[in-house]
Amino acid sequence: GFGSLLSETSARGTFPDLTGFRLARVHGFRRVFRHPGSIFFVRGIVPEGTQEMSSLSPEQCEGSSIVVSVMELPGTDCGELERREEEFRLVQVPYHALDADSTAAPAGRGLMCMPLEKDEDYVAKWGREQLEKNYGSYGITNIWGWAPDSGILPCPVYLRHCVLAAQKVGEAAYASFLDDTYLADRRTTIREYLKARPDIMETQPPEHLVGRYSG
Repeated sequence: GFGSLLSETSARGTFPDLTGFRLARVHGFRRVFRHPGSIFFVRGIVPEGTQEMSSLSPEQCEGSSIVVSVMELPGTDCGELERREEEFRLVQVPYHALDADSTAAPAGRGLMCMPLEKDEDYVAKWGREQLEKNYGSYGITNIWGWAPDSGILPCPVYLRHCVLAAQKVGEAAYASFLDDTYLADRRTTIREYLKARPDIMETQPPEHLVGRYSG
């Protein structure tokens, strides 16, 4: 988990039977808010008239690293995970102990959600009808490929949720989320963005989503 699943509380809300929850570091990646999350439209948490609709994904970046959560998911198959994370592909990546550098032996390998190469890959996997239903019906013409200057921004309720999740598990995860996560421009860190937009941490989810979007 690299976003909301950084907290065990949040992770158990999605995977109640998880085991072995712990933190680790993945080298060679940063996080970027770079693609729209269709679920935010479904749940009505995209502020009207804005481009504050972005979800989070990892992106390869030499010299960077991110703190992640690692867990085992007994009884969960890849097909189930793929359906939950439909806009991603599941890729095995090595992870290290929190204080280990990239030259150390990995502590293990785990599946991480990586962006699809292009929207056509989504269509090939799930069909154009699903693309239209989950994105086109909300006026979204593409999932991936948003330019750094596109103006797409994090969904406020989701960003707050991720920050709270990282904060719950300690300074290493919290600092990593603030400093190793970027807007789509790849220049502005989340720490800088929240300094300019302190209102985001005051943005409450709808009452029926409080349990899901509170870290």
